[in-house]
Amino acid sequence: MDPVLVARAQFGISLGFHYLFPQTTLGLCLIVLLAEWRHFLGGEESWQRISDFTTRILAVVFAFGIATGLVLPFTFGMHWGGFSMMASSVVGPQLALESMLAFALESAFLAILAFGRKRVSKGFYLASAFLVFLGSHLSAFFIVSVNSWMETPAGYAIQDGKVILTDWLAATFNPSFGVRFLHTVSAAWISGSFFFMALCAGLLLSRAKADAPDGAARGATAKGMAMAATIALSMAILQPFLGHAQIMDVLRHQPVKDAAYEGIFRSQEGAPLIGFGIPDAENGRILLPLSIPKGLSLLESGNPNSRVRGLEEFPKEDWPPVNVIFTTFHLMVSLAGVCVAAAFFAFLFSRKGAKKPLASRRLFLTILIPAAAAPYLANEFGWIGAEIGRQPWAVYGLVKTTAGVTPGQGGGYATFTLVAFVLVYVLLAVLAARFILASARKGM
Repeated sequence: MDPVLVARAQFGISLGFHYLFPQTTLGLCLIVLLAEWRHFLGGEESWQRISDFTTRILAVVFAFGIATGLVLPFTFGMHWGGFSMMASSVVGPQLALESMLAFALESAFLAILAFGRKRVSKGFYLASAFLVFLGSHLSAFFIVSVNSWMETPAGYAIQDGKVILTDWLAATFNPSFGVRFLHTVSAAWISGSFFFMALCAGLLLSRAKADAPDGAARGATAKGMAMAATIALSMAILQPFLGHAQIMDVLRHQPVKDAAYEGIFRSQEGAPLIGFGIPDAENGRILLPLSIPKGLSLLESGNPNSRVRGLEEFPKEDWPPVNVIFTTFHLMVSLAGVCVAAAFFAFLFSRKGAKKPLASRRLFLTILIPAAAAPYLANEFGWIGAEIGRQPWAVYGLVKTTAGVTPGQGGGYATFTLVAFVLVYVLLAVLAARFILASARKGM
């Protein structure tokens, strides 16, 4: 097999599986912080129950996030030695800061959340919740910064064929970083909130919990659902605006990716906004398109008759895999709509004054559990589109992907590591599910 293709598949699978855990962590950290803040202000037992339950789940998710994330730096040496040699002066410091600062902060104070409830003051416990929240989001800050630099490199110079860091601030706060960070974090909050709502739905559907005399536990579960639904709905409504801002950023810096996202093969005035279609890059068309006439021109410029550049204006060797990123982009947008709808009904049914108790809405709770997959799939499709859409570049405009692979790497070795990693990840997925469910069954 082609070692470049296998190396990309191995890194993509590793990163895609690992990313399930950080996005959950970001959302759960927010829920812990808000619940602990409410408990600190009012002393209500229900908020402490929510905080303790979420912390218990967070500890498991965080542990598996570490297990799946530790391998990623080693893959740079295994498969991406060329990239590491050329771009290590930029990428290395950011990954080091993420490990030494963000990871250390998060892990140290998560231990206090897990074991220190009765050993520290309420104020210190709340501060620990904030520092876990801060540490997890600092981690996201550095990782998204590195990824954004690969999309819009800045603060560098080329010396002896290598990328040299010349301005850390410019490289860190590169042109695409700001909106990408906000888009990523808010999307992670949606995922974590949906994950929490699915756990609450499972608890409310459980016959043992429903028949138990502990009404306080059921009340805390419903209250936690309401808080998570509020987070999910507000962020889901915000997502289209952040997504539009990021697409406008792509249009400025990577117009060929934007044309592929939107399925525009030929430049035209009054370009339609395609909501659905089957891409056929070989023949330069979208089959069975459902579109809004002049919608894309209106969104990109405010003028429904403005000209939109098509893929024909760019060398074909610079095109990303159009069929893949058009599809993943539109799946992401569709799933975002599912998130808005599910979050709206969760918010409606869990609010105070609802006509029926949340626990009695068994059909909705049953649907909500698989619906929790929607934001995770949307996040994964979004990242697939962003990363594949950067091809054929590892660092846009600077380092080709083919030049980033470890020299002399044979296809057999790459294939072996790919298979080995997949088998390990299957095992980790089973273990993660078992540990999370075991922790959740203890209830609130």
